Amino acid sequence: MAGVPVHLPDRSRHVLRAIVLPVLVGIAGSWLGLLAFARTTVPMGPFDVQLDAVPGRGRTDIALPPLGRVSAATHLAPVHLSATLTDVDVERLQTLIADEGLDSVAADLETRAFHAIWPFLLRALGVAMAGALLAALVAFRGHRDQVRLAMLAALVAVGGSGSVAVATFDAGAFLQPTYSGTLSLAPQLFGPLGSTVERVDYFRDQLSAIVGGASSAYSAIQANPLGQGQEIRILHISDIHLSPLGFDFAQELARGFDVDAVLDTGDVTSFGTPAENVVTSFIPGFGRPYVFVRGSHDSIDLQRAIEGVPNATVLDGTSATVAGITIYGLGDPYFLDERGAPQTDAAIEELVRSVGPRIAADVAAMPRPPDIVAVHDDRMAEDVAGLVPLVAGGHFHENTATIHDGTLVLRVGTTGGAGPTGGFQAEGPQIPLSAEILYFRPAAAGEPARLIAWDVIQQDAGSGDLTVERHVVTSEFGELTPSPAAPTVTPTAATSPSFSSSP
Repeated sequence: MAGVPVHLPDRSRHVLRAIVLPVLVGIAGSWLGLLAFARTTVPMGPFDVQLDAVPGRGRTDIALPPLGRVSAATHLAPVHLSATLTDVDVERLQTLIADEGLDSVAADLETRAFHAIWPFLLRALGVAMAGALLAALVAFRGHRDQVRLAMLAALVAVGGSGSVAVATFDAGAFLQPTYSGTLSLAPQLFGPLGSTVERVDYFRDQLSAIVGGASSAYSAIQANPLGQGQEIRILHISDIHLSPLGFDFAQELARGFDVDAVLDTGDVTSFGTPAENVVTSFIPGFGRPYVFVRGSHDSIDLQRAIEGVPNATVLDGTSATVAGITIYGLGDPYFLDERGAPQTDAAIEELVRSVGPRIAADVAAMPRPPDIVAVHDDRMAEDVAGLVPLVAGGHFHENTATIHDGTLVLRVGTTGGAGPTGGFQAEGPQIPLSAEILYFRPAAAGEPARLIAWDVIQQDAGSGDLTVERHVVTSEFGELTPSPAAPTVTPTAATSPSFSSSP
């Protein structure tokens, strides 16, 4: 009856207080211990791998920054396991590959990983029991029986889950994994699998490819150190054109390179229709500030929708300082679906260039020149050559770097491979997924932030090859010193080291 208090019988209250509550406290304390401390980094030959165990679905993740993540339903227990590659001794790895061969190194890694599991599980159990003990001591001060019961409950819950995980663990689940990031290309790169023997060979081939790719990737990046690791890192993307794979690629790069912010210079959609505004749901997944400049395929409605995303900043004749970098941006004046929009290339080019004086006036009105002028089509910003250090754009689906009056103009290719299916066309050239990592030296002692290097990263959607080219500003162009008197220079092809790997 409503309003009538419910009184539990004395026996029920005693059971609740003496048994149920300690069990719940013990299990909760053990889970909190796992969440907070069940993490360790173990050496596996030339690799350092971070192992984690947290409450969750019975899956195992293998994370390979910046390539992506492979996940499989490997066991029945409610424990989520993960292994993340955190560092590589490149010189040692290359020596091992040269002396023993890639297959031997991969086999050794597999063996070391197996032997590392038991100590890690014991550590996780110890951490969980410590968490349960702490929670029980706080909840049941002086009541030893309840503390013991809480500890027993934790031992049964965590130890039982660990035992079930070990007993039911099926490494073969990785023969049918879930891929994310650029590794999601893997299902397209290999045909149907046949017999069990062929499937095991496939798995081992992928392990070898991962080892070889890591060797090449870390070699390329470490070959061009940028200093003490205090750089500001900006991920520059453009022309995703509705590609979910492009968003996965960009998000994995953001995590793998630990960037401070993302700069998107437009064309996240392809037709400018309201239905395409669903792409805004990808933006929170970056987990860091996201700066957007409208492209020629993006509608004003899309721009308004992005303005409503919590981690997004839209620039349209405005500027913002993000992660210590000041960015000015203006949306593309041309929209392909706008009534009365110019139809010829010459008319479109004239419209695009017509906003140059406005950008120059906006920049001149700022207290100091921005670190980046961001536009979709860099022809919009020709009038600021000599006034700013860097113009970043996309639109042309190609990666180029040119100097105009001391201003570096970077064009990034298409992060979405020119659309959801553009990279997988059966005929014609394959268009790689492209992005850039911009490295800035932070502002200090009255000096503005300064671009010191950038990486051009491409994933070939047909073969799966990943390439990174590092460009150091001073070695290619000298100091960026915008000056109206500076000559226009077109650099030759980059000679920076690169790596290739097939996931």
